Amino acid sequence: MVELYDEFFSMLRFSKSLYDNDMAECLVNRFGGYPLDGDLYWELAYEAIGWVFQDTRHYYNDRDELETWLFTDPVIDRFCQLCEEYEKRGGIGEGENPYRKVLEETIREYFTFSYSYGYGYDWRLSKEDRGRKCLLLFTGCEFYNQDEIFDGLIEIKYSFEETIKKLEQEFCQETRIIPLSLVTAAQWKEAA
Repeated sequence: MVELYDEFFSMLRFSKSLYDNDMAECLVNRFGGYPLDGDLYWELAYEAIGWVFQDTRHYYNDRDELETWLFTDPVIDRFCQLCEEYEKRGGIGEGENPYRKVLEETIREYFTFSYSYGYGYDWRLSKEDRGRKCLLLFTGCEFYNQDEIFDGLIEIKYSFEETIKKLEQEFCQETRIIPLSLVTAAQWKEAA
């Protein structure tokens, strides 16, 4: 009988998630020649965090044993740009923008990891925030859910994309001009 290691089913779930999100090629290119085992699973989960958003930066603080993940992407920039336009057109503040509220709730939901502590998160999506718009994730030495970060990031990115579509559709509806029938001067005279 072959003994399965603890992470076997987690590896299958994670591989399926990569495949469903068109990232299976990254898996094969980077890890295709390695044997599937528990160590590879955690290494893969750690590496995949950087595959979701276009620009992912990772910093480690030795003194505090704290990892900082900085996620930036054109989809985040586009969301912020459209939100600013929406607020400007509607004369509302950031706190009253329903699109921001939905996205912030999504970030809170998918950056909540089961059975783990020693992490925090933040976002810089406001026009008052300095620098490029981004998401931040902080993990300490007692954080053990690297394999859940990837799925959370995927859901957050999809939420950004869906919210952008909704905002663009709303702008299209607002700017749609319904052409009135053209009435010539001769028709005006006839009507009178």
